[in-house]
Amino acid sequence: MISYLILCSLLIPVNLWAAITPHLHSDVSMRILHGASTLLLLPLLITLWNDRRQLQAIPTIVLGVFAVVMVVVNSWITAMGMGVEFGWLDHVLLAAAELSVVAFFLLEPQVMTAHSTAAQPTAEDRSS
Repeated sequence: MISYLILCSLLIPVNLWAAITPHLHSDVSMRILHGASTLLLLPLLITLWNDRRQLQAIPTIVLGVFAVVMVVVNSWITAMGMGVEFGWLDHVLLAAAELSVVAFFLLEPQVMTAHSTAAQPTAEDRSS
């Protein structure tokens, strides 16, 4: 998980740089960047789907729809190549998407079940 979050956080400035300097990168590097950014959104979508009953509905729906739109658009850009109008805006949105991935996984509440808390010894148990 740590390596995944580090990779996501590294793509934030890369996408912002691509937004600032449009079309100064090659078609291959652009396809790799859009493909990697798309693949990094998939674990977020899977987690949102698996934990949908434990998460707040409105933020989950907004984040899920945003991530799905980014996956669809960037899959198309990865397949079709350069020449997308307002490509700089897509890179800004990709940076926001990667930032939301990092924030989601760092701030995600950990659900504790009754079984997992019962297995943890208390301070009183350890002292006796």
